[in-house]
Amino acid sequence: MEVATVAAASLTAFCSMLLACGEIPVLTQGLVMRHLLRWWLRAYGVLRRLARTRLADVLLSWTPWRSCARALASSLGPFAPALEERAAAMVLAGGLLVVAMVVGLLFASPVAGASAAAIVASMASARELARTRRARREVCASMPGVYRTLSVALASGQTLAQAVSYVGSHERGPVADAFTRMSLRLRCGSSTEEAVDLLSRELDVPGAELLATALVISHRTGSPLRDLLMRSAVLAERQGEFERMLIVKTAQVRLSVRIVCLLPVVMIAILALISPDFQAGLLTPVGMGCVALASLLDCTALLLIRRLMSGVLRWT
Repeated sequence: MEVATVAAASLTAFCSMLLACGEIPVLTQGLVMRHLLRWWLRAYGVLRRLARTRLADVLLSWTPWRSCARALASSLGPFAPALEERAAAMVLAGGLLVVAMVVGLLFASPVAGASAAAIVASMASARELARTRRARREVCASMPGVYRTLSVALASGQTLAQAVSYVGSHERGPVADAFTRMSLRLRCGSSTEEAVDLLSRELDVPGAELLATALVISHRTGSPLRDLLMRSAVLAERQGEFERMLIVKTAQVRLSVRIVCLLPVVMIAILALISPDFQAGLLTPVGMGCVALASLLDCTALLLIRRLMSGVLRWT
């Protein structure tokens, strides 16, 4: 509050001085645009220099951060066509730093700023992980239809490129995008093995490698593989039913684990934001040691639970 009051008083005094001296500059639209362009070029130059540092590699090594940077670069494409993924990662880091500084100034505590930055990063990471899981479930649900469509297309005498293009134009969601990219690769001269291998990596679902092998065999031998693809569709449907049943059966357990693991972190973050006494105690060696020990125990329990359940909940 004191910082905001001082800033408002300084701004008021500056405006009063300009009015008294009669030296308020006339800002035309062209002058404003030139200043904005100059500031943008300077900021972009700084971003490009920061994007070549080791920090950009460290940030992009974290999958949620890389996904958010890619989404930011694509969304700002019409306004900043030259914005690369590495520069977008540094933009996100700068935004997180600004959030930490603003919250730290408002609460007059560096602990509050660090807590706010951690909360924002955690929320963005959780949102990205949820989006990835939702996209994977959507791909798994679309695989039976993909198998049947490929079976019909190949059995009717179409080539592999025609069948892939047919799937890309008639399906929806991430599956359609993956098959459309594969069709474009085949048209641009990529080999069948390379295009199919990239397709299996993009889908990243159970049965993708089997689909890739079937497509390569069909291309080399000319066999439609109708029975194999129809059988794969039936197996994919059964696997989807099993996964849905497994999600329902384990929903309560997974929710309990999330609450138990996240509750201490949320409580520490909230207390670090609103409690000055907790902030003062957290900055002491004993306080930092206790929080570090609690975080270590919490992470250890979470890793043990994930290891025990990894074989069961791998694709849920």
